[in-house]
Amino acid sequence: MNEQLISLLERTATAQEAQAKATQMIADRLDLLIQAMAEDEPEDSDAQPLRYMDGTPCR
Repeated sequence: MNEQLISLLERTATAQEAQAKATQMIADRLDLLIQAMAEDEPEDSDAQPLRYMDGTPCR
């Protein structure tokens, strides 16, 4: 194979690996966010919310 083609394929593979790692990190953080949001939800969907949308506690 041509040296330029080999170099291009190596750079492409490296970029794909970096993209896969970044995508996995995003997926992991989204999973943590979903878990945290689920813990804050009241058990009863008809129950009064515990916090306002800006994050301040309801009185």
